[in-house]
Amino acid sequence: MTTHQHDQHISAGSAVVNALYDALARGDVSALLAGLDERIEWVVPPGLHYGGTYRGREEVLENVFSRFVTEWRDFTVSPAEIVEAGDRVIALGHYSGTNLATGKPTRTRFVHLWRLRDGVPVHFETVLDTHTMVAAM
Repeated sequence: MTTHQHDQHISAGSAVVNALYDALARGDVSALLAGLDERIEWVVPPGLHYGGTYRGREEVLENVFSRFVTEWRDFTVSPAEIVEAGDRVIALGHYSGTNLATGKPTRTRFVHLWRLRDGVPVHFETVLDTHTMVAAM
């Protein structure tokens, strides 16, 4: 998994979120998970087969990140813009990759909504065009 590097002024909350995307870009899911609150609430839209609300790092690992490597080749998370608003950080970008079962590629636009408490992410939600992702599956 990879992410896009940003050339912009980074404030405190944005820096935290950017570091998580950087860990993901390095393939260091352990570092990403360690940067989350241990009781993180992680929301994936129900239009995906692994959609749901997951609580805690272990559920996020099992239900989200473990699936990327078993279902996609070269899956990337590419935030193009990160905006901070108080204790919330919003990232706009694209997912891309090739589905291993079908061989079909996807490029799917996303909005990531992060909520931080004391500089630590306690809530994450991805809003995306599930149709384009499911079409590749």
